[in-house]
Amino acid sequence: MKAIKAIPPVLSCQALKDLLRSSSQKVSVLEADIGKQFHNEFLHAHIPKAQFFDQLECTQPTKLIPRGLPDIKCFESYLSRLGVSNKDHIVLYDRSPMGFYATSRAWWLLKTYGMDSLSILNGGFHKWAKEVNDLEPSNDNQPKETGIFTVHLNENMVKDFQTMLNIVSSKDKKQQIVDARPRNLFSGEKGGHLPDSLNVSYNDVFDQDNQCLKSKKELQKLFEKAGVNLSKPAIYTCQTGTTASTLAFIAHILGQKSYSVYNGSFTEWQQRAPKEYIIQEQTSSPAAGA
Repeated sequence: MKAIKAIPPVLSCQALKDLLRSSSQKVSVLEADIGKQFHNEFLHAHIPKAQFFDQLECTQPTKLIPRGLPDIKCFESYLSRLGVSNKDHIVLYDRSPMGFYATSRAWWLLKTYGMDSLSILNGGFHKWAKEVNDLEPSNDNQPKETGIFTVHLNENMVKDFQTMLNIVSSKDKKQQIVDARPRNLFSGEKGGHLPDSLNVSYNDVFDQDNQCLKSKKELQKLFEKAGVNLSKPAIYTCQTGTTASTLAFIAHILGQKSYSVYNGSFTEWQQRAPKEYIIQEQTSSPAAGA
C-alpha cells in the first residue's frame, strides 16, 4: 500500500492546487472568517471546493471574551454540515492581506477541539487569486456530503484567566508569556501587558514584499531576538486571542512542543486583573504610542 505523503502545515498556492487535483486523502478547504465579514465576497468567488467557516458560529460573545470557544455539540453539528470529518485534512485560508489573521485563530480553535491534520494557505485568498486565479462562485454553498465531526477537547491548547493569574502571582518562570500586539499597545499609557511578558509583534512575522509568512529561519531569529526560548513552554496572548494564535502557529512550525493561547487575552486581563499586574511602561520613543 502506497504511503500517504504528509501535507505540510504551511501550503503554497501551487501545493494546494496540486493537492486539490490529486490528493489520495479527503481534503476539506475552509475559508475562515471571524463573523461573516467576507461572506458576500465568498459567495461571489472562492477557492474551488471551499466552504465558508464562521468561527463565531455557536459562540456567545461577552464583554470579557468577545471571541470565545463554541458550544461543543453545536460546533460538531456545524462542522459536520460543512462536510468536515475528523479523518479529513483541513486547509484553511482567509482574505486578510497575508492570509493568517482568521486562519491562525481557526487553526488554534480546531487544534483545541482535537484536529491535528491542518494546513494554512500561505498568502491566503489574495495570493491564490494572483498566482492561480482558479475561482468559483457559490450557488447554495452546500457540500456534496455531510461529514461526521466529533470534538476531542485538548485543554492544553487554551489558558483561562485564573490560570494566568496563578502563573503571574506565583512568578512561575516555567511558562513564558508572549504578546503579539504592536509595541504601542504592549507598552504606554493606552496599552499595557502582563508582567514579564515578551513581545513579538504580529506585524513583524510577515514578508511584506511577497505578502506571505517569513521563512522559518527569519521567524526563528525574530523569536530569539525577543527572548523567546522555543525549547520551553509558552503562552501566547494579544488583545482578543486572534493574533496570539498566529504566534502559536509559528511556534508549532518552529518545533515548540508546549504552546497555548490565553483566549481572553488583554481584553479580559485589563478588566479583571489587579492593577499591579497590568504593566504600563513608556516606550523609548515618546511618539511610539501615538
